[in-house]
Amino acid sequence: MIPPGAVTLGLLAGGRGERFGGRDKAWIEHHGRPLIAHANDALQAPFAARLASVREDDERLAALGLLPVHDLRPDFAGPVAGLEALAWACPTPWLLTLPVDLSGMPADLPARLWAKRGEHGAGTRDVHGPQPLLALWHAPALATAASAALEAGQGAAWRLAETLRLPALDLSPRVLANFNTPESLLQDAGP
Repeated sequence: MIPPGAVTLGLLAGGRGERFGGRDKAWIEHHGRPLIAHANDALQAPFAARLASVREDDERLAALGLLPVHDLRPDFAGPVAGLEALAWACPTPWLLTLPVDLSGMPADLPARLWAKRGEHGAGTRDVHGPQPLLALWHAPALATAASAALEAGQGAAWRLAETLRLPALDLSPRVLANFNTPESLLQDAGP
């Protein structure tokens, strides 16, 4: 069981949306609701706070109970910059991160990650391999590691998971859906 006040949810919603014509992917509708709303509702746990790494402030975030967090670097540096910003802004020792374009997580994922965590957290994998952005991180360790990685020109999230030696929670045979294109949204049967 996750102790109350120990974990913050951090949604990664600040991507460029290049495969969506530059549209902010977080607000793209899927089954009548924006992707960020689906992600926010996907994992229920006693989260102390809910943050969203976003490109720009949007009043709709408050309606979802999300606090906006912006990259600490001027140029878009990818998801590791989002992880960095979320980790530095995290008010709790632990941060569970989830990209807004991922679906199919089991409802008990937060508790399973908490049980699997090592010193610096726990990662996930599905039948296709590691899902490095869906993870539980020790926020101070992630903040330091993400900043160091970006300073060194390393922008791969899987390297952070390796650097911090996150044990992987295997979700197989589950397949997590990645909504990376408009076509992928059409292929998904349900939220």
